[in-house]
Amino acid sequence: MNHAIVKDDMTERLARQIERLVGGRVTMLDRQPRWRTSWYAEVSRDDRTIPLYVRGDKGIDAETFPGLAREAGILRLLEQGGIPVPHVYGMSHDPEGIIMDRVPGTRDVTEAANAAEAQRIAEESVEILARIHSLDTAPFVAAGMVQPQSPREIAFSYLTPNIAIFRRLKKTPQPMMEWALRWVERNVPQHRTRTCVLHGDPGQFLFQNGKITTLYDFEATHIGDPMHDLAALRLRHPTEPLGADPNHLVRHYARTTGMEIDQKAFSYHTATFMLASSMTLAAPMANPGPVDMQYEYIVWDILCRRALLWAIAEHMDVTIPTSAPSEPADSRSRIVWEILEATVARIDTGNSELGENDRRSAEKLVQWARAEAAMRQEHGAADLDRAAAFLGYRPADWREADAAVENFVQTAGPDHDAILLDYFARQVDDRMAEALPARERLTQYALQPFVP
Repeated sequence: MNHAIVKDDMTERLARQIERLVGGRVTMLDRQPRWRTSWYAEVSRDDRTIPLYVRGDKGIDAETFPGLAREAGILRLLEQGGIPVPHVYGMSHDPEGIIMDRVPGTRDVTEAANAAEAQRIAEESVEILARIHSLDTAPFVAAGMVQPQSPREIAFSYLTPNIAIFRRLKKTPQPMMEWALRWVERNVPQHRTRTCVLHGDPGQFLFQNGKITTLYDFEATHIGDPMHDLAALRLRHPTEPLGADPNHLVRHYARTTGMEIDQKAFSYHTATFMLASSMTLAAPMANPGPVDMQYEYIVWDILCRRALLWAIAEHMDVTIPTSAPSEPADSRSRIVWEILEATVARIDTGNSELGENDRRSAEKLVQWARAEAAMRQEHGAADLDRAAAFLGYRPADWREADAAVENFVQTAGPDHDAILLDYFARQVDDRMAEALPARERLTQYALQPFVP
């Protein structure tokens, strides 16, 4: 092959597999600067150009439903069911990736013609979600999906595989996760028995000329309570706006389907969705490997924990108090941080987009570390004092506190929920205050109450 765009052995191997599956000749193959491997490609065939997208592996050992082949099979079943998804040509296995059509459109709802068009696009995405929920589950079960039966199995349909990952990778105490797991176990909505095919992580769509062109990212697709998908929408909106208020979209779903929104179940599934995300991140963030050392992972760890706690508070009909985050104090060491910031800014990334992304992340991490260093002593002492209030003694440091609090939650009952909720919420607020470059994003994950 003679592809000027191929720059290494990996893309050379990928180009050969694309040509085998799609036919024609690869004329463009461009690695995308994302945290997961992916490529844009073009194939010339029959005097036309076919734009392609290759969705690669995350490269982490913490996927809820592992295997890109599973997602490829789901996309095929959804296409057969009339859902607008990319057409799949097949799987590349070295490197691993789904070779599919690259569908035109944008996810950025600010590019809609106006607010009314953005809202209509968002409503259309929910209508398509309702169509997914109406699909026969039998073909998906035949393809290997688990069909939950009891109310607990339904409530835990997304949690169960994440719990297995959490238990397998857990190496350090995780008191918040252990408490939340006991909370969701005690509060299973026993009256919820309906199941359907779920997107799993909805709100991911492209649109063009005011119309949805495709839905994407079906790696979390499973069978469970439709409330799971509606709960997940409210968590996507703060950082990737949907085009309309999540409450409006939930009400639109109710009008479209005739389903009444169960507010307690809605809060419960918000909590389980964020608990699953938090557990997935907990172990890697406690002992990160090279792949896990990503700025975005630290941000997501905090925002998932915060949304989890707010969802539990919503279910408990209590309010988590908010406070203005303090600013890092000035110190003599500021010159060290300023020199470090200037040094990172001078790093030559060779006009590499991946390199530029890493440099920008490094700049944010310097700001974060500077704030954390300035606040560490005050926050650490306050956390130990709060733990002492219910443990009966003051742990020597944060590691001892984590172990002691985890032991405490093993036997704590619902009468301790309010105390523990307050403890973990204040702990997360301290981490938010330290996360100087990500504060605005994190603040948005205080859940907006649902109004029917």
